[in-house]
Amino acid sequence: MPEFSAALFATQERPHGPEHRLIAHALLFEGARPYWEVYIGGKVFRFIPNPDFLLEDGLWQLNNYCQIPASEYKHDLSDNAPITLEEEFGEDICKEARENISKELSETNLHFKFVQWPGYLLNKWNDKINDLKKVGINITAHA
Repeated sequence: MPEFSAALFATQERPHGPEHRLIAHALLFEGARPYWEVYIGGKVFRFIPNPDFLLEDGLWQLNNYCQIPASEYKHDLSDNAPITLEEEFGEDICKEARENISKELSETNLHFKFVQWPGYLLNKWNDKINDLKKVGINITAHA
């Protein structure tokens, strides 16, 4: 079984205090072809990100699943074999989603936490996280 090397958490502030509740999370699994698993509402959805956009694709899909009402995905197949986002959505939609990820994330009321294990693309992740923070995305990173 492959090991995961990073995790993303999507949380939402509780109405009466600084506490957050977990909405969904995603795990990035290593291997010859890394893939994300998104966990939400008792379901697991898998996809293969573009190697150049591992973080962006993880955030894009995690955010998308958080925006979909549970009634829409509860009947979807879960535990599916991962396919690339380009296969599922097409190259044009993927390109547009990656270009607009900052705008999409800034329009949500979600907070994102990225957790990585030391040594796994540490600097690459930190640079991307800092760029997202600069444009007002609620994201923190922990190693």
